Amino acid sequence: MLVGAAWLAVLLPPMIKSRLHGSPGNSMNTFRRQMSSLQSPGARATDLRGLSRPLAPSPTRGTRRPGYGRGDDMSGALSRGDRSRQARQAREARRREMEAQHRRKNTVLTLVITTATSLFVSLTTGSMGFTTLFTASLIATVLYCYWLRQLRIKRENERYLNRYNR
Repeated sequence: MLVGAAWLAVLLPPMIKSRLHGSPGNSMNTFRRQMSSLQSPGARATDLRGLSRPLAPSPTRGTRRPGYGRGDDMSGALSRGDRSRQARQAREARRREMEAQHRRKNTVLTLVITTATSLFVSLTTGSMGFTTLFTASLIATVLYCYWLRQLRIKRENERYLNRYNR
């Protein structure tokens, strides 16, 4: 057991450090996120349509619609600008949410590893300090999971209200 504790003490810190600082696991998550953004319906040619300008009216036709082609009808340009700004804001919100979700996963992982390691060392050595560390990390893990659950309930309630209160 002493050899196992020594191996954990030597191997665990580099594994945790690499997990927190974005090593191979994070690169796969980044790749998947980029692939899903390419496959999403919002990333297709419809985004490019908002960047294009309307065609100029044909000079051979004698009739013109009121306000068309004179520059005083800006509703088309504004609505395209609004759509692109809303799409940009939605992408930014999704990116921030993904980053927050990644941070929360890392925090839960760190708390669980700390709890398990302190329990193992506490049981093998009988140290009161590690028993206290185990108790504190277990309480922190439970409270953090409770907070995450409350956050999820709040987000689901907001989605429900937004969906049916339009």
